[in-house]
Amino acid sequence: MKYSSILLLAVLFWTACSTPVSNPSISIIPAPAKMEVQNGSFTLSPSSKLVLKDEGKFSNEVEFLQITLEHALDSKISEDGKGTEIELIFDSQIQPAGAYQLDIDSDKASLKAGDATGMFYALETFRQLLPADLEGNKTSGEILIPTVKIEDQPTLEWRGMHLDVSRHFFSIEYLHRYVDLLALYKMNKFHLHLTDDQGWRMEIKQYPELTEKSAWRTFNNQDSVCMEKAVEDPRFNFEEKHLREVDGQTQYGGFYTQEELRELVAYAQSRHIEIIPEIDMPGHMMAAIQVYPELACTNSAGWGKVFSTPLCPGKEEVYTFVENVLTEVMDVFPSKFIHIGADEVEKSTWESSKESQDLMKREGLDDVEELQTYFVERVTDFLKSKGKEVIVWDDALNAGLDPSVYVMYWRSWAAAVPEKIAANGNPMILVPGNPLYFSRLDAKMYPIYHLPLYGNKYPEEKANLIQGMQAALWSETVPSEALADAIIFPKMLALAERAWSTPEVHDWESFKVRLQSQLKRLDALGVNYSYEVTKELIPFMNVDEENQQIGITLDSELSNPEIHYTLDGSIPSLESPKYEGEFFVKGSALVTAAVFDDGKALEPYLTRQVDYHKAIGKPVTYYKPWNGAYPAGDAGSMTDGLRGGDTHHDGKWQGFTNDIDVTIDMGVVQELNSFSATFMQLSGPGILMPGAVEVSLSSDGENFHQVLSIENDIPKEEKELIFKDFTGSLGGEKARYINVKAINSQRAFIFTDEIVIN
Repeated sequence: MKYSSILLLAVLFWTACSTPVSNPSISIIPAPAKMEVQNGSFTLSPSSKLVLKDEGKFSNEVEFLQITLEHALDSKISEDGKGTEIELIFDSQIQPAGAYQLDIDSDKASLKAGDATGMFYALETFRQLLPADLEGNKTSGEILIPTVKIEDQPTLEWRGMHLDVSRHFFSIEYLHRYVDLLALYKMNKFHLHLTDDQGWRMEIKQYPELTEKSAWRTFNNQDSVCMEKAVEDPRFNFEEKHLREVDGQTQYGGFYTQEELRELVAYAQSRHIEIIPEIDMPGHMMAAIQVYPELACTNSAGWGKVFSTPLCPGKEEVYTFVENVLTEVMDVFPSKFIHIGADEVEKSTWESSKESQDLMKREGLDDVEELQTYFVERVTDFLKSKGKEVIVWDDALNAGLDPSVYVMYWRSWAAAVPEKIAANGNPMILVPGNPLYFSRLDAKMYPIYHLPLYGNKYPEEKANLIQGMQAALWSETVPSEALADAIIFPKMLALAERAWSTPEVHDWESFKVRLQSQLKRLDALGVNYSYEVTKELIPFMNVDEENQQIGITLDSELSNPEIHYTLDGSIPSLESPKYEGEFFVKGSALVTAAVFDDGKALEPYLTRQVDYHKAIGKPVTYYKPWNGAYPAGDAGSMTDGLRGGDTHHDGKWQGFTNDIDVTIDMGVVQELNSFSATFMQLSGPGILMPGAVEVSLSSDGENFHQVLSIENDIPKEEKELIFKDFTGSLGGEKARYINVKAINSQRAFIFTDEIVIN
């Protein structure tokens, strides 16, 4: 009786587990280059047959397939199976590297590739065709997979993610999981930032104190910020596994042994991910200098005007240290690339260092910028002698750089950096801080998904220098793995599709729909992502000079939202015009738009001034330059009709650290009635209102008379973001030339986006 009961339970259990499960919709990220969905399904079960036509080239991928199937089916499949077939086929005709074909019909799933990387990507796509909940603890004895034909290949060679483990430390287990998640979405580069001022994370056997001492610290200012935030959000708490007590003091930190890192590298290689180590130098070296102070020109660790005291390029023992460290790094990391940082170098100690000044005289170097180039080139020569390629941050370009060095472009606020890299001939990897520095929980995915490879001033003939793109997670205020997850995901999926998929298949609306299914997959995988679809609208303006109007297009991270708008600044209602696509404004309007749900307008509302005015397209002469970091549209930005948003680095606001002094040429003498210019104030980063704005008119461009002076009435003590329209009448005077001066009386940044003349 007891045996019969057990048998009955077993039968019931098998029946429940054998109920076919299926993926209700095809939701592949990144989107394949070509996909044809067919009617029907392929039945995957433990009895399915494995057919290998791989010429022995895909043994690692076969193992990965079996791991995937065992997780989903609770069983591997064998070459003796009697059911449907999964065949892995080597086909040398499938090119380029990483390309694959996937052909699933009712009886057979054929995966073809010309290399192991392509077969691995085929398997990851096959995995995404399985139901998302099978990524967790659930299994099924029978899975229905949609029949589909896919041809796919990567668009960009470099599809990367960065992780800073120096500022805050992450366990080796987290790094393994990070690799898994990168691989799932076909990312292929993992940039591991191992050292910085705050901690040294890799065991260096020749210099044991780097990890015995410099892998640990007492709490610093950034840690205090985390502690304050942890009161409201427990994800900012420190993980106890990274704390220790020494002599009654709590210390924070940790490091990886070389053996742990070798295992991580091997694991990443099995997932076709290259780990690129970064040992930042000559700056950001305080962790090393604290235990080996002789490496600094001052023989002590400290801070300069902005950044920490760097290595001393005039001391020969510094190069001995650097080469010894990098030799051990290269022994652990077989990557083609070694990243040496070379960013944010505080050079003031070099100017007063006898050793450095003597070196500059011997080498004929004119200044400390050239001394940095000397340091970078010497380290580069060493690494190249070992067969490595070198990567630096774009700061290193300031004093010239070997064109063979790879440059990571990150300073998105600095003018024309990509163009300078191209002019020097360096291969470039895009990591612009805006939007690819993942630092905020509420950062938007739209600018990531739509990130252009280059701007309109980048020479198209040098587009081949662009290797790809990656995002970066700097961990100054990211003390936990849960918080890291929340900041990275799901934004990384937008980057994955942007970097992998062809421009022809990029589809923002489709991505937003597919993302919802991928969130279920991340849930099952235990990823602590943070994603609340923002109701914020994203405006785009199209200046139509032929018809003298401005077109407005609205987008959002919502899928097909209901949007209503007004043109008079009032809050829209259901009776307001419904947004059905681009609409046009002639003259001036204060566009206000909102997403509606259940008949109600949802905050935040979008408000944007739009003006088609007399000066649009008219030439502007600058008597004083804009700040090179904030060029906006260069010389045409003040009369291009494009208004800025809520941030000074959105590419529409032009910034100045001197007075603004410009003249607009209206082309012919004409009646002029009104003037307006908007300025912003955000005192934190030093953006203040001009003291006054003065407007003068002239018919001949030589003899001007002032017709308007508008004083500022916003105190600099106001801390919040403020916009002020400096507006006045031009009295109907007739003139051709309009001179505008904005007086920078507070010696700060001043920003404006448009000069409006009617």
